[in-house]
Amino acid sequence: MLVNYDVMRVLVNGLIPHDSGKTTMAISLIKALKEMGFDVGFSKPISGINGWYQYHCIEESIKLGFLVGEDLLKLHEACQSDNSLIIEGAVVSVVFPPDPERIGWRTDIYSFHVPTMMRIVEKHYIFMDQLSILPSTLKTVIDKLIKILKPKKAYNFEKLFEMSVYLADNCLKMIDHDFIVIESYSNVSSPTLESMNVDYVLSVAPGKVALVNGNDFRRALEVIPSQPWNVTTESVLEILKPMKTFEIPPKKTDEVAYDVLSFLKCD
Repeated sequence: MLVNYDVMRVLVNGLIPHDSGKTTMAISLIKALKEMGFDVGFSKPISGINGWYQYHCIEESIKLGFLVGEDLLKLHEACQSDNSLIIEGAVVSVVFPPDPERIGWRTDIYSFHVPTMMRIVEKHYIFMDQLSILPSTLKTVIDKLIKILKPKKAYNFEKLFEMSVYLADNCLKMIDHDFIVIESYSNVSSPTLESMNVDYVLSVAPGKVALVNGNDFRRALEVIPSQPWNVTTESVLEILKPMKTFEIPPKKTDEVAYDVLSFLKCD
């Protein structure tokens, strides 16, 4: 896959599943690029909402009439974007915790956050087999989401997700800017196939970011017999050497973003 050098693309992924600092780094990068005068766009092709801990996203989704995630909203605001949130964040899933009593208190063998709803571009889906195990306190909000979003019934999250990845790529291709920042999710190396088509990758962990050449990144993924969204970032870094690493002091991500861009001679 060849990089389109008319557009600079950077993928930001995480080295750990949670709280790696991806969004903070992506926002710092966007802010720095805008201050340098670049025309900046972004994409968060795949994202998720924890409907219990991020309830404000549920409230915002109800206002907007479509599912949005917290990172998506933050990136959109940082970018001061005129693009559609639906295109910038093509796939959004919502998980809720089940009622522990309804699953026989067996939280040790049951995923404690279950996929409940999903948006793929403009279409919404609801996973009917999960509704019976959700806490009764969520019934009102689920009913409101159903009324507003009008989701189709679905039963197989994995199958729907695999399909959604390719539709997300179609949306990513629609984002037209001189510099595009793409954010992955969790510690997934690349959220989609098109997301691999980047000039550089920033792999982020608390206190450290590794800068990887895009060609090296794609070659590393090619030797791993799996789709990129099934490959962790750490698995990729085990088989390639970063171009450079940067230390991230507490609350200094903005400064590190400038250091990265200076190294890439974007200043």
